[in-house]
Amino acid sequence: MLIEDKLYRKICSEINENILKITKSKRAIINQSVEDLINGGGKKLRPFLMFLAASFGNYDKEKMLQLGSGIELLHMASLVHDDIIDNAELRRGRETAQRRFGKKEAVFIGDFLLSRTFDIFFNYLDKKVLRKMNKNVRLLCEGEIEQSEKRFDFQIGIRDYYRRIRHKTALLFALSSYLGAHESGIRGKKLNLLYKLGLEIGMAFQIQDDLLDFEGDEEATGKMLAQDLKEGVITLPVILLLNKDHYRSKYADYNKTVLDDKIVNEIIVDVKNSGVLTESRQILMVFIDRVNKYLTQLPDNKAKNKLKKLIEVQVKRKF
Repeated sequence: MLIEDKLYRKICSEINENILKITKSKRAIINQSVEDLINGGGKKLRPFLMFLAASFGNYDKEKMLQLGSGIELLHMASLVHDDIIDNAELRRGRETAQRRFGKKEAVFIGDFLLSRTFDIFFNYLDKKVLRKMNKNVRLLCEGEIEQSEKRFDFQIGIRDYYRRIRHKTALLFALSSYLGAHESGIRGKKLNLLYKLGLEIGMAFQIQDDLLDFEGDEEATGKMLAQDLKEGVITLPVILLLNKDHYRSKYADYNKTVLDDKIVNEIIVDVKNSGVLTESRQILMVFIDRVNKYLTQLPDNKAKNKLKKLIEVQVKRKF
């Protein structure tokens, strides 16, 4: 398991400590919200990926620690805002900021985290890299908006889904690997290779998340089964289900503003019995194969071995 990797544990610990330090506030609810997110056990895959990408060049450890903290803070801010939009009560098994402190307060908490994120990036990145980072953040926001606009839309196609998860999830992985590589002096083909590798890892990560929404353990994932579906987020297994004539007809007349428990339970049963989870996993493996293709083009070193392990864990993870 990845959690057994000494470097991974070390990076997680140092990132957590640094985030607590740089987000320290006079406002207790900000400190509590950050502690809740950290103690909820976030995987820190993005800063870990940044460090691994940096290991193919020559990097400054302190700089990577700060940039990794910035990436994780950006991710945390997006989670706080997501929970407001979704009216989510739990995040990683803990009360969300919007549930605990209120929606208005949660908005400001997320904005506070973003302010700390950009403070870090402005201190460590040049204008060209900042523009690339800002483009990725803009596309992330557009992905979130698209997901919100497409809630309860049973007509969404697989291309729409790929575009949405590319913007919403994968680009932040790609940005992580790009920053790690670029700020360690890597340029040209290898820089582009590490960016693409991060992008495909992000795609695979989101597809695995969508599988776990139907087959994960609620205690391990920290959220209820089919939570995305209940919130109207139509993910890969449901898209594949509705591509089948029988199920397209079956759900043609559903209520497009809400899914009641009866319909949700029917979809869960159909997803599990129709073979679409197997089909989804086959698609997941297509993206894993792309990651491995990029991996073969990288020089052999310890970071490459850890990337291989990261991919193995990604396919098998249950949370």
